[in-house]
Order: sequence, then structure tokens, then C-alpha cells
Amino acid sequence: MAFWKKWTEEVWLAPKEEDDGVVQKQPVQPKRKKKAKVVQQEDYGEPIEDVPIKKTKPTIKDYLLLDSRIRVFYVVVLCAFLGLIFPTAISYYLGEYQADLGNCNTPTLNRFECMSGSSVALTQSSCEAAGCCWDSGSGTPKCYHNNPTRYTYKVDDIVEDSDYKIIVDVSPERRQTDMFGNTMPAARVIVRAVNRDHLIVQMIAPGQYEDTFRLMTEDERTPFSQTDFQVSVSMEKRKSFAVVVRRASTGDVLFDTSYGPLAITEEYVEMSTTVPSEYIYGLGQGERRQSFKRNFVNYGKTALHNRQGADSYHPFFMAVSAGSGLFHGVFWDNSYPLEVQFSPVPAVSFRSMGGSGVFHLLAGSTPSAVSHQFTRDVIGLPNPLPPFWSLGFHLCRENDDPTVGRKTLEQMLASSIGFDSDCIDLRLSGPGMGAVDQQSFPQAANDREWLRNSGKKFILAQPPHVLDIDQFPDNSWILRNRAVNSSTAEDYETGLRLETAVHYPSYPLVNELSDLYDSMLQPEGFNLIDNWPSNENKSTCSDRPRTFTPERIRSSITNNTICLDAFHPTQQLEHVAVHNHYGIQHLKAFVDQAYGYPFLYLNRASALGNLGRAGYPGDDYTANWASMKMALVQVMEMGLFGVALSGSPICGVYNSSTIIDNLAEVKEEQLCTRWYQMGLLLPFAHSMTKLNHRARSPVDWSLNTQRILASYIQLRYKLLSYFYTLFYEASMQGTPVVRPLWYQFPRDNQTYLLSEQFMIGGSLMVCPVMVQDDTETSIPISIYFPSGTWLVNIE
Repeated sequence: MAFWKKWTEEVWLAPKEEDDGVVQKQPVQPKRKKKAKVVQQEDYGEPIEDVPIKKTKPTIKDYLLLDSRIRVFYVVVLCAFLGLIFPTAISYYLGEYQADLGNCNTPTLNRFECMSGSSVALTQSSCEAAGCCWDSGSGTPKCYHNNPTRYTYKVDDIVEDSDYKIIVDVSPERRQTDMFGNTMPAARVIVRAVNRDHLIVQMIAPGQYEDTFRLMTEDERTPFSQTDFQVSVSMEKRKSFAVVVRRASTGDVLFDTSYGPLAITEEYVEMSTTVPSEYIYGLGQGERRQSFKRNFVNYGKTALHNRQGADSYHPFFMAVSAGSGLFHGVFWDNSYPLEVQFSPVPAVSFRSMGGSGVFHLLAGSTPSAVSHQFTRDVIGLPNPLPPFWSLGFHLCRENDDPTVGRKTLEQMLASSIGFDSDCIDLRLSGPGMGAVDQQSFPQAANDREWLRNSGKKFILAQPPHVLDIDQFPDNSWILRNRAVNSSTAEDYETGLRLETAVHYPSYPLVNELSDLYDSMLQPEGFNLIDNWPSNENKSTCSDRPRTFTPERIRSSITNNTICLDAFHPTQQLEHVAVHNHYGIQHLKAFVDQAYGYPFLYLNRASALGNLGRAGYPGDDYTANWASMKMALVQVMEMGLFGVALSGSPICGVYNSSTIIDNLAEVKEEQLCTRWYQMGLLLPFAHSMTKLNHRARSPVDWSLNTQRILASYIQLRYKLLSYFYTLFYEASMQGTPVVRPLWYQFPRDNQTYLLSEQFMIGGSLMVCPVMVQDDTETSIPISIYFPSGTWLVNIE
């Protein structure tokens, strides 16, 4: 109150006197009564009565109106209103709100990375110019979206709001370009219920089509109210847009775009969703891992792009809600090169080099239910069943000396060690697709007849390459190096395979291979290899610049393959849009041939569950203990992706390496014995002898090891009927043959972290030894037994 007292005394009560233009402050006199007196006014000469002066105390109103400092405050407020608040309110009402909201005070574990995969060097200035935040510390990520992110959309119009389908038109809310400078056009979001277990969330840009997603079954147009999905879509115009999907029965959030950025441009698509827990599995095979569960620490990333050493493309995961123990599935139907990031929120961010954002949500609520919904509705059930003989043991090899392979087969027959086929890889078919190379292998036909007379099958490797563009009468489907109408030689995309110039088909082929069956020596199976597709030419591509490339492959996206700008004339698409599905197009070209025989098909560059028509032989691993663990994770993942027939070359294909194991010496015979014990219990069991690397067939080891391996091969054949029953179950329900423990015991959260035990169906649990025994006596292995009755057999 001191301020108020001083103000009243000096401003309101003090009388004013003029003295040379200077205002003098008069001291306040003690209060006393004044008598009236008569004074003479000089100007009028008439006496006037002097009345007492009545002093009044100022009110709050007087203070608010007369204080000069308050008046300054009024001016500031008025300027702010006229210059900022009023225009913002008007522009918001008109739907043109462009203010950059949000702040950078986001906790480290709640951030979403910004500008991952940028083609320019990431600096603080480039990060902030993109409207993102910069953290100069040692934390991850350095460049991250503010909260809320600037890259969102607002609702423009509600196109449809029916009981089974919602369509909303949206436009950029705060930024008109993505973080790389690409124009963000208006977009359309469609949410529809296919059936009671299957929901589709799709974001498309102008010129894209609503029905671009895959549906293997009829769209039943089930009302949302009859599903286990509770859908919440932003419907208020000019408000921020988001889609939130909960499980109706429990309230668990299955899909939520509210937190991360949304962007869809011609060359970049980003969509993020929170997940109900960190226990998610899948999204392979971007890298080799020893852990089945995905890791949300340190904002880990993976690049899904079919390539050598990571020849599968499966943007699908299963997730469990930790509270309820219920599982659901999420599949992103996009064939472009893809980056997936795991943020500690926990959330999963999908970023691609183009296409549209099409999410399939599968309600589950058990892992087997998710598998059934995924294979039934999206990729197709594994059907027909693989031929019974394919469930045996197979010898695969790659060599330049035909006598070496013949000797191994003769030794196997003489040893009475069971096997079913000779799987000849890479060399016999020559550099191109089609006939066997009779010039390099003049005895191939005789060896084939001898093999048939021995009761064994023949699996021939087939690459997708074309050696001669005149090999087929119509070469309009040869892939071009650019979008042209002419058919001159320089217009075709060329590469190298086995140091020979080759061309690349632009699939699909129609009945182009049926006439080559005899020249292929009439195999019972095809191993489709190098079909990402491979290219030994290391020359740099002259692709047009791309603003975004998945970070892990930014400098290697065209290594050992063809250029992104290569053009597919039969599909009118650049190769960047086709690459990840090129392998299954190669597969379809063989499957569509009406041979009338139940072939075995194996496809290396797998995607979309190999359309339910082929198995996966496994990646090329080095012989070490770490690779053995990775191989098991890969096989279990392939089961989730709908590929029931999968395996891994037993004991790898390359010689031992101690780089990963940090051991002075890898005891290779011990390693391979343990790997055989595990590999013979996987769906597809085979060994692979690589050119210039140590042979790995059972007869290539000591007599004692041969006896051990022979006993496990015999066990394999004893289990064939059980395996075949599981494949029948897979063809009807989509369930994998080999399963992680949590798949069989989904409510037991102790199984969620286990990666070194697996189930064969629902009755056999396998706990392989995957660590070296340096004591020559015994080694302790920890085994977890879920609740139940178990009969234990220790080997």
C-alpha cells in the first residue's frame, strides 16, 4: 500500500502552483477548519465568497484511468491484441492458421526424431530451419520434433461418416512442406472396418487411389460397433487431425497418431504410432539380431530394403498389451525403401521414400488369431502344402567342379545318412535364368538321371537375370534404364552376374518359361536366388537426388543391385517402387507356369509372406555362435510373417569368424554339431557348401560327429508326420510351424524376453545349446518351463 499512499499524496491531493513553469510540490498541511472570507477579485472588482476545499480520496476507478504507468500498459495490450491475437484468431477461423506452435522442452525419452535420413549433413542450423529442435548434448536424437510437432494436418472436410467407414480430407496445419522441403499437399484419410477383426487406416495424397491396399478376402463392410475396435477420428473442422484406435473390450490403445509427425509427399511418407508396450516382434529382416524382441533403447532404427545380407522385406509386427496380455498385429503395406525407428515413448515410426500410408490393424487377441487374420486377409494362407519330401534333409552346394558334388552324394548314399535332394546353388544354371549351362557342366544330364534313379530329388537354383534379350520373342518387358518408348540396346538396364552382362525382366512374365522346363533338367524344386535383384557392377548410379533415404543404407542403397531410377515398362513404375517386391514377382513368374507338378519353391528376396507359395532357405551366415542365435531369430520371425517353410543353412555358409564371439578359437566341429541339432528341428533343414569355403555336409566331419549327426537326421525323419500335420494347420490357420514360447503361452510374461528356446507346434519345446563348451565336460544352460507338464529329454 506504500505505492498507493504515495500516489494519492503526490498526484491527487497536492495543489499546483506555477513558478517559472516549474511545478512545485507543496507540503501537506495539518487538517483544520477554514472560515469563509470575502476576497476581492481583481478582474471584476466584485467580492466573491471563498468556500472550503473538500479533499476526496481517489477510487480504484480513478487509479485505473489516470495513472500514467497503467496507461502505458493499456497501450502495450492494445498493440498486442491488434498485431497478434486478433489476426491469429481471424486466420484460425478462416482455416489459415500457420503459427509455429510447440516447444522444445520435451523429455529425452518422449522425443520423435526429425530429419532422419536427410540427404544433407545434419547441423543445428539445418535442423532448426526445418522447424525442429536441436540438442547439442550427447543424447539421442540430436534433432527432434517440438511438442506438438509442426508436421501435422488439420481437418478440412468430412467426406463420409458411416457405420463402417470414415473419410476425412485434411491439409497441412502449420507447415506447407515436409522437413526436407517437399511440398505437402492436401491428403485424404480413410478408416474402414473390413470385418470384425480387421481395420484399415489409409492416408493418400492426390492422384493416389483408395483401394490400393491388399485384400485377399471380400470386404465385409462390418460396422465399427460389431468389431473389437473403438475408433476415434478428429471430426471438427480446422482442428488438428489424429486417429486413435482402442480395443473395445479392454480400452488398450492399439494405434495412435496423436504424438508423432504426419507427412505424405511425392518422395516422403512418415507416420508414427504409439504401441501399448515395448514387447513387439517382427519388422524384419533389416538387420541380424540375437534378440527376438525389438529394442526401444537409444532410438534404434532398421532399414527394410531387400538386399544382399538382408534379403527379406516384412513391415509387420505383433505387439502385446502388457496389462491385458492380449496381442494385435500391424502391417504397413508400402513397397518403397522403408525406415523403422523405435522410440522409448514407446512408439514406432515408419518412414518411406514414397507411396501411401496403408496400415492394416488386426485385433487378435491371441498370437495365433493374429496369424490367421494376417494370412487370411492380407498375404494369403500358405497353400498348397509343400511336397512331403521337402520336409526331409537336403544337401545344397555351390562349386565349379562337378566331380566334387557327385562324390559328396555318393558318400551320403554309402553312409546311409538320410537325405532327400541335391540342391544345386548358383553355378549350374549359369549367369541367367533358364537352361542349365551344358558347356560348363557337360555331365549335368547324366548326373540328373543318376540322382533320379537313386530316389533323390533335384532342386535347381534360378536367378531372375536374362542373359540374352532375344531369348524370348517379346522383349518389351525388359527393364529400361529410363522411361523411354524406344527399344534400342542402350535403353535396357544392364548389370553383371558371374562377370557376365545380364538384363532384368520387368515382371510379370506370362508363360515364358514353360518351354524351358526340359532344358532345366526337369527339377522338382526351384531355389530362386539373387532376386533382390543382384548386380556385381559397382559403378555409381546416376539417380536423381532423393531428399530422404533410410539412414542405415543412405550410402549403400544401390550396392549390389540396380539403380532406383530404372524403369519397369510393364508397370510404368520406377524401380524404387518395385524393388522390395521384385523377388515375389520373380516367384510368381514360376508359380504361374502350369507344370502340373507339386514343386518346392524357395524364394530368397521374400515379401508378403511369399504369397503363401514358397519357403525361405535362410540368409548366408558365418559359422559362429552369434550367427546361430541370429538364424533362430530369423526363422521364428519368418513364421510370424506367414512363411511356414523356413530354415537356415546349418553351420552357416562361410568359414568361422571370431570377430563377434571374442573367442580365441571357434571350435567349428562342436559348433556345427550343435547347429545340426537345432537346424534339423527347423521347418526347412539343409546344409550349404559355399564355393571356396569348408564343406558342411554330414560326411565332411569326423566319424564320431557323423554318427551324432546321423542320429539327429534319423530323429528328423521320425518327426515328419508331425511336421506335415503342422504344415496342414498352417495352410488352414496361418500359424507358424516353429514358434517363440510367448506364441504358445501368451499370458505368461516370463516368455516375452526368451529368444533361445522355441516350440515346434504346441507339443515340442526345443532348448538348443548355443554357447561354446571350453571345459570339455559340460556347460550349464538355463531353461524356462511355462506352467504345464513337461517330459524332459537332454542331449
